[in-house]
Amino acid sequence: MNVSHPSVHPIEAAPLPPVDGRVVVPPRVRMKVFQGMPGTIDRLSLWFCQFAYVVVSLAVMASTSDFPSVTAFW
Repeated sequence: MNVSHPSVHPIEAAPLPPVDGRVVVPPRVRMKVFQGMPGTIDRLSLWFCQFAYVVVSLAVMASTSDFPSVTAFW
C-alpha cells in the first residue's frame, strides 16, 4: 500500500505567482503539538515520572546488602 499517495494524504497545489511582480509570502506552517514535546506540561510530567522512577530504583538498589560489592556501581 502506497501511503504517500495523494488520495490518502491530499495536499494543496502551490498558488501561481502573481503576474504584476508582487512577492507573495506563504502562511507559516506550525508544528503539531504532541505528547512529550519540549515546553509542554506533558513533557514536564514525563520528566518528573522518569525522575521518580530513578529515585525509587536507586533507593531499592542501595537498600540491598550487596550494593557496595557490585562492581557496576563503584
